[in-house]
Amino acid sequence: MQEQPTYKIVLLGARAGVIDVQAQAGFAKLFKLPPDKVEKIFSERRRVLKTGLSQDQANKYVERLSEVGVACEIVEEVPEPVAPPETAASAIETDAEGTPPPPQTNAHDAQDDGEAREVAFEFTGDGFEYFKIWIVNILLSIVTLGIYSAWAKVRNKQYFYGNTYLDDASFEYSADPIKILIGRAIAFVFLVFYTVSGQISIVVGLITGLLFMVAVPWVICKSMRFNARYSSYRNVRFTFNGRLGDAALAFILWPILGMLTIGILIPYAIFQQKKFIYANHGYGTQQFEFSATAGQYYVAILLAIAIYVGAAITLLIPFIGPLIALVIYLYGFAYIVTALANINYNAITLGNHALSANWDAKEYLILVAVNSLLTVLTLGLFIPWAKVRTARYKARFTQAVFVGNFDTMVEHEKEAVNALAESVGDLFDIEIGF
Repeated sequence: MQEQPTYKIVLLGARAGVIDVQAQAGFAKLFKLPPDKVEKIFSERRRVLKTGLSQDQANKYVERLSEVGVACEIVEEVPEPVAPPETAASAIETDAEGTPPPPQTNAHDAQDDGEAREVAFEFTGDGFEYFKIWIVNILLSIVTLGIYSAWAKVRNKQYFYGNTYLDDASFEYSADPIKILIGRAIAFVFLVFYTVSGQISIVVGLITGLLFMVAVPWVICKSMRFNARYSSYRNVRFTFNGRLGDAALAFILWPILGMLTIGILIPYAIFQQKKFIYANHGYGTQQFEFSATAGQYYVAILLAIAIYVGAAITLLIPFIGPLIALVIYLYGFAYIVTALANINYNAITLGNHALSANWDAKEYLILVAVNSLLTVLTLGLFIPWAKVRTARYKARFTQAVFVGNFDTMVEHEKEAVNALAESVGDLFDIEIGF
């Protein structure tokens, strides 16, 4: 009886569109290895990670590594009479506890379809590590008169996406910097034209301003569609399907009505904008749903206004009044940011699955105060650490609630997207931002 062939997994490095730092971070998290050991493994060409797998096991193993940004190859093993040499897999299993089990024994597969589990987001970025990316981005953007800023944006997003994990898989950002640069060039030309037209004639300036207002919904839809298209989780892209008419209502009509009603409709305008953003995004072929109500925004904003009024009243207290007012004002800022975040994220669902958030105003206040103080004292050099600390805070207080087996939905979306065969590059596939 002929024996079934076995396969081995060969490490190739980082996946296309993923920088080495992200791939190594994902590998370290998956295998629970120290960074120095991971760096050593990646430094060797075509390192064997696992041997003796069936075809199905090998496919699942490679897919799991691909989800954290690592590229691998499946190679059929040739039977040899002598014992095989020690591989990276055996070194991992010997030196580190908690080596991932074979993919077919993943704990997610053992869940009942109706079982719910809460999974926290996790951000693994490091301030000094990001500082090196940040400072290089700034220097190259200055030297190239801003041209490199498109590449800087992609590198920044790839770092934060790649270090944001959900259920042991990171997010990915794979946009082409050239397309971002083209969009920025168009925006720059329009800005120059708008500035010059205002100097030539008031009428021409007004016409240009009206054209700008008309273009805003198109810019918003184009930018959101671009960023969603090049963002993915577990190899499934996000989507955005917002329409120009709905964008015009949310970002032009309702804000204007809010100003005309002396602010009374401003909370409703904010509600319409958030609804437009979240409800028009999707994951693969499945659409997100947004269940927040306008009343929730009114309550949060009215409470924030009450806090600000209290801050103004404390100014009447002699000597220490201004100090108390400043503390209350800062708390009001932290409150409105965290309250709106909780409203937004707790209202987002994807089929049976949902997001959950419990952002804390006091901790956010401390975070902002420390970040601001250290940024001022270091003349801006603390900015990378401030961004990392903020991302870590957001991940800490945001969770996903999976009902049943999320892996099944991911596989279904991969098949659905492949069957749809949607083109990822249309004639005007760029990001425009003013």
